[in-house]
Amino acid sequence: MNKNLSVSIYEPIYRIDQSISDKNFSPLIRLENSRPDWREFQIFLEIYRNGMYRNKSQTGVFSPKFSLKCKISSTEFLNLIHDNPGYDVYFINPFPQIAYWSFNVWMQGEIAHPGLCTLAQKLFDVCKLDINLKLVPRHGPNILLYSNFWVGSEKFWTGFVGGWLLPIAEFLENNPEHTVTRAVMKETGHTSPTPFLPFIIERLFSTFLSITSGWKYISYPIDDNKLLSYCVTDYEKILYDRMRSQILEADFKGEFTPDLIFKMEMVSTLWQQHFNDFFASNIHPHTGSIVPKHDAC
Repeated sequence: MNKNLSVSIYEPIYRIDQSISDKNFSPLIRLENSRPDWREFQIFLEIYRNGMYRNKSQTGVFSPKFSLKCKISSTEFLNLIHDNPGYDVYFINPFPQIAYWSFNVWMQGEIAHPGLCTLAQKLFDVCKLDINLKLVPRHGPNILLYSNFWVGSEKFWTGFVGGWLLPIAEFLENNPEHTVTRAVMKETGHTSPTPFLPFIIERLFSTFLSITSGWKYISYPIDDNKLLSYCVTDYEKILYDRMRSQILEADFKGEFTPDLIFKMEMVSTLWQQHFNDFFASNIHPHTGSIVPKHDAC
């Protein structure tokens, strides 16, 4: 790939005194943030509606916490793009360890935010999106993404943002008092007060790649030795060590038995409760504060 091709990674700027965190990012000034509860979802829509993704090789939106969460520099991520031309979308998962105890993004999401799957399915149904969460397959390390650290081509923005995110936005904008709209905007447990909606949107990336065809995608490779550094507690390191070989074998064979899926759900539940308990009194490395106490189940 020609390194002079236009790769735009925007960083939202919400305050006059806020500086861009990375020289490789382009500031996206948003001093009037009309829908802060929508998080990056609103920014994706703004970029799409304004055509800011057109005539560029790749476009994305990264938060100032990119390097903190992903443990790489923006230059290292850009090298993934430069060294692997021709992909529709490039991404990095800042929580790679979760692949080894959660079957897919929705298993983890439902355990972390009880009721998420029911609300998400209702939202997809009223938006007439052909998504059945009961049929979403396994999300292994090569397709799994938590957070919105992806950079996509014009084709990908048209398919994913235009095809899936835009219909959701239009429904919510046109039906603010609908029971589904009100339900997805209710607050759920998280490291900071957040409604269900951003967590639903975040989980659509892996879902989109896993149930639609024809996309060429690549995830930033994280080797086994470095993966342990993404674990935020010793408990996570133990889970990864104990679950790794069994999950790798199942991914290799493409076969997850009902017993293994049940085991993953149980381990995910225990992990989430540990997370809630541990960070209720310990500083979370991504937020610099404790997590409000709430139950996982």
